[in-house]
Amino acid sequence: MTPFRSTLSRLALCLCLAAFAGCGGGGPIVRDVTPFTAEHEPAFENGLDMVRDPEALGGAWLRTWEDEIDRRVSLADVVALVTVKTFRTDVDLERNETYRLVTQVDREYLGELEDEVVLSVSASEAGFGTISDNERRILDTQFIAFIKFQESADGTVRPRWHLSPASEPVARRVRDLLRTRRDVVEDDGTRRRVIVHRN
Repeated sequence: MTPFRSTLSRLALCLCLAAFAGCGGGGPIVRDVTPFTAEHEPAFENGLDMVRDPEALGGAWLRTWEDEIDRRVSLADVVALVTVKTFRTDVDLERNETYRLVTQVDREYLGELEDEVVLSVSASEAGFGTISDNERRILDTQFIAFIKFQESADGTVRPRWHLSPASEPVARRVRDLLRTRRDVVEDDGTRRRVIVHRN
């Protein structure tokens, strides 16, 4: 092989490797994952609410909504604006259903996400009914996603989540809460750093 052809071959190989490396959609995301406790269960039940105008609730209902959204903002690892692009139902051999919402991440208010996140809920989980009841109202709809990551015994990291409508009153409340949020949790040995690889 002549020196010229050898140089061309090396150049072509480098270009191929660079193109291959660029197909991954970015590097892995490093997350600090804290234990998912009983306190987190009701806030991140893998479900949604359809409250677009909280003020219309009034009284105790409004206070409950405010308490719930305050808790989600204070406990979430990620708060983001997402659009549900695909709604899929999987059924296992025992006929148990799992819903999978493929969401496009439009904007991150807190934390970091991949460009696309799959939010799943099984029939045994608390939020399943809220998805089932609103199946036709979810697709191509924008929501504010509150996500807390849960690490299983085998090291798998899964998003636990709640979706709220991305209406202006809800978004305004979330923005106000995020402005005043302070990360004052000390490192008490419960925080683990994990690497979540992008697909």
